[in-house]
Amino acid sequence: MSNEIRHKGIVTAIEKDKITVQISQSSACAVCKAAGHCSASESKEKMIDVYHVNDINTYHVGDTVDVIASQRIATNAVLLAFGIPFLIMITTIFITSRLTDNEAYMALAGLLSLIPYYVVLYFLRHRMTETFTFTVKHY
Repeated sequence: MSNEIRHKGIVTAIEKDKITVQISQSSACAVCKAAGHCSASESKEKMIDVYHVNDINTYHVGDTVDVIASQRIATNAVLLAFGIPFLIMITTIFITSRLTDNEAYMALAGLLSLIPYYVVLYFLRHRMTETFTFTVKHY
């Protein structure tokens, strides 16, 4: 099993220290033969910014490249996006259930408990840009 995640993409923009790559992210069933007739298949175009590229002069707009992320980065991203919010919400709902029997209050408290978490993530987005780094290589 590889310790990295690769996506093939096309360079759409090159700036001083950043390359923007367009990748096609598709669900597993998008490659199915019946995907055209099924509403479950899904494919989206994503723009990935790759910072701190050493040999940026060798890339040109329209080049086909591989965008690479380590498995550790992907695991940390899933933890930040889904794991921690889930734990915060479940803990808040549990605590609220001990204080009241009103399910509406429990649900509202669980949802409202996520607001501070996502506000903190928003203010730390520049630090996360440095932590969650991608690399790019010619295809």
